[in-house]
Amino acid sequence: MNRPITVLLTPYILGVLFVYYCEINPLTMIILLLISIITLFYNIINNSLNQKFLIVLFFFLGIFTTVTMNNGSALIHQVDKRSNLYGTVEQVVHIDDTRGKYVVKVGQLDNKNITKEKIILNVIGNMDLERGDTICFNGVLKIPPQNSNPKLFNYRLALMSDKIYTTMTIKDYSIREINKNNPNIRYTIKSKITSHIEDLFSSKLKEDNSSLITSIILGKSNYLNEENLFLYRDMGLAHILAVSGLHIGIISGFLIFLFSRLGIKRSLNLSLTLGLIWIYGYLIDFPPSILRSSIMFTVLFCSQLIHEPYDSINTLSLAALVLLLINPYYLFNLGFQLSFMATISIILFAPKLNSIFYPNNNRLTNTLSSLIGVQIGLFPIQIYYFNKISLLSIPANIVVVPLLSLSLILGLLMIIFSYVIPFLNVGIGIVLDFILSLQFKILDMLNHIPYNIYKIFSPEIISILLFYIIILFLFGFIDIKRLNKDIHKIMLVCLFLIIVFNMVFIINDKSVELHFIDVGQGDAIFIRTRKANYLMDTGGSFFDSMDIGNSITLPYLEKLGVKRLDGIFITHFDEDHSQGLNALMENLKIDYIISSYYPEESQLTEKIKTNKIPFMILKKGHRLFLDKEVNLDILWPCDELDNSYKPNNRSLVSLLTIEDTKILLTGDIEKEGEILIAKDFNEKVDIIKIPHHGSNTSSTWEFIEELKPEVGIISVGRNNFYGHPNIEVLERYKELRTQIYRTDSMGLIEIKHKNGGYFIKHFLQNGVRPKFNIPNFIYEHLILLLFYIVYFVVLCRYITWLFNRYTEENYIYDYGARDHHFEFKSIDSNFRI
Repeated sequence: MNRPITVLLTPYILGVLFVYYCEINPLTMIILLLISIITLFYNIINNSLNQKFLIVLFFFLGIFTTVTMNNGSALIHQVDKRSNLYGTVEQVVHIDDTRGKYVVKVGQLDNKNITKEKIILNVIGNMDLERGDTICFNGVLKIPPQNSNPKLFNYRLALMSDKIYTTMTIKDYSIREINKNNPNIRYTIKSKITSHIEDLFSSKLKEDNSSLITSIILGKSNYLNEENLFLYRDMGLAHILAVSGLHIGIISGFLIFLFSRLGIKRSLNLSLTLGLIWIYGYLIDFPPSILRSSIMFTVLFCSQLIHEPYDSINTLSLAALVLLLINPYYLFNLGFQLSFMATISIILFAPKLNSIFYPNNNRLTNTLSSLIGVQIGLFPIQIYYFNKISLLSIPANIVVVPLLSLSLILGLLMIIFSYVIPFLNVGIGIVLDFILSLQFKILDMLNHIPYNIYKIFSPEIISILLFYIIILFLFGFIDIKRLNKDIHKIMLVCLFLIIVFNMVFIINDKSVELHFIDVGQGDAIFIRTRKANYLMDTGGSFFDSMDIGNSITLPYLEKLGVKRLDGIFITHFDEDHSQGLNALMENLKIDYIISSYYPEESQLTEKIKTNKIPFMILKKGHRLFLDKEVNLDILWPCDELDNSYKPNNRSLVSLLTIEDTKILLTGDIEKEGEILIAKDFNEKVDIIKIPHHGSNTSSTWEFIEELKPEVGIISVGRNNFYGHPNIEVLERYKELRTQIYRTDSMGLIEIKHKNGGYFIKHFLQNGVRPKFNIPNFIYEHLILLLFYIVYFVVLCRYITWLFNRYTEENYIYDYGARDHHFEFKSIDSNFRI
């Protein structure tokens, strides 16, 4: 078997993805795995083991490890129950004067020992906990939320990649016992070394420089402030901040050089270097990129010691398989994806790119080839997660990587000398400070070059796979010449049909979309027509410290590729409707801000003036033409409305008409406003954005009975403080047979109007992402599925027949040597050019 580990890794990954995306019965999978294991032993005994069987076995192994991981928590059964927990602070994630965030490894639940399991503990109050502290605390465990809007950050999945299933938020007084004398030497050593490194760099370097080098050496980006973190991401340098093969390569190269100068033999040199690499990984808790690098360097050095050939792709596959056996959810970890994709890109693409420079190959061309290869490989991942690509990323890497490599070596020297010759660190610190300041200035200069950063939408997974297939084809790793001639023809026809259908679809697409973004307890509705983009309200929060605009509204629009908004409608200026406007003004081009009144002087109004965004005030009777057959009629407020009305009753209420479909957008209008609107407007509507998040102060029977909406959308936060939506309000709509959609349980709700009708889909189902149920799908769509299979087979056979017939009717010219005339000869089936 050529590269056996690579062959076995692929079905294992498919097994992990199968469990993540598809709904399965765990018991069934366990039975199938047991059958596979029994069959495996039978084949081994009879010496009939083959590659196909191993592939199937590893597919089931991927399923089994993922199912086991999903059911591996003892604490998850205590969710929503008050529990007494006892554990040790494993990591201090964040701490300030008002709150702290910690990773705690719990060993006891209600005074009973359990298998140690990590949780996220959020402490409200001034509680200064340190790594290694053992604490006893009381609270209610919760399952961490997943993303409720497509393609946004999935907090639950991120924690699962660290084997964390639950979180808890408590007040500082809920921690009843703190023991700072933990006898476990592991915590003591890690804490002392980490504190020593932090103190060393903060005392010798400027704040930004200290944060950067500490972040690089300890592998934690939380040392960097947000501005510098985004600077590195925007410039395509995110891989530098994750401790990876680059860092391990620099460290190992430095150690090998140092030990060789000390006269240590090569075998001992490599062994010492390996040992120190693993110790370093242990001290920084083995992030996926470090574990991958450590495994690869171990195999490399061992192959040199025993004089055996080294296969980088097989070794990379071994590292991936080991990590995914430890935790299948590493597959969804950004650090894992960046690290492995960067490495495989260097292995595959760099030699091909370097051959372009032949015979003028040198270190510069080698470096340039590697950097270009990495950028090609990481391109889809970077735009999917960050939605930005820097046109100067390669020059930035060429300049910054050598500077940071030198900085890493100097930083390591400072750590070593701080224990033996500390006075030397004064000079080294000055040099290191200069180099780090220089690279910051270079990056800042490159970042301010016009049109350097290009924003782009997040592609679909199928598009990313297609990108990699095309790249592998262009670099010659997929040789279509080896494929069957009939397959060539089918591929050509399919490609032609895909291009034609896409062009026809784009040209004729006149659909209008409304996205009710899940912004918690607030409103944000994105309206996309064929030619324009609008946003009605921006989301926000009265109490939550999270910036909804930067965390949800802006990222979601960027995922859709929105760079410009033709208008932002603010129904009224309560924070849950307008707070996100700040983030949007800083990052998007906005043609107009539209409302029914101008807000009081505040930071928001100052920013509107600073950005010179035109402000439009609309009143009852105004009509906006958003696109062809897409109109927005303002129903409220009227001109006579004064400031004595509550802000909610000053909400901009509008009727969106798309062909014959009517959608009522209500803001937070309450009973008084509804009565006045109903005097002049009593038409039936198809869809209503239920006023004021379903509060009992709105949706009066007199108002909604006239409207008789088919569908009602409630934008509301989970477990909100106000008890929205009100049960009586829901009953009123139920009596009208209005179908209710809620963002708290369904996440993002999308209405798509097309060809005179509309359909609605939502991202979540009962608060969780629905999985694809294969047995149900086959059962419900069996006839349709069989039809498509038969249709596809018949189509392929027909296409093949057409091409064969066309080929047989073609002729070539054969010039007659004696009589000087052309003869026509049929192409022989064995003819080759």
